[in-house]
Amino acid sequence: MTRRIIFSLLTLLTISSCVHLNSVSLTQIPEKRSNKVDASTEKWIIFFFNFDNDYVDRLNDQLKDRCQGGKVQGILTKDETTDYFLALVMKRKVTATGFCSKA
Repeated sequence: MTRRIIFSLLTLLTISSCVHLNSVSLTQIPEKRSNKVDASTEKWIIFFFNFDNDYVDRLNDQLKDRCQGGKVQGILTKDETTDYFLALVMKRKVTATGFCSKA
């Protein structure tokens, strides 16, 4: 019985996850907010080894593609970390949402 309890506790510890919101930022919101655009990118990190943050650069290109010929304003960005397996494996996710205004 004791082995079963210990095994259950270890299993719960290793399959559990936790989400952290690292930062949020917001630019000035425009008056006309009809065309909403969003973009997101993520990266898996194993054993705390993260050698670059280049994955975040894709957000800019994604927002430009979704608002061709316009300007993205009122951008809300969120940086989240999800820890898995006692924080040995992490997923970093950055999302950006804004409004496309075409002149």
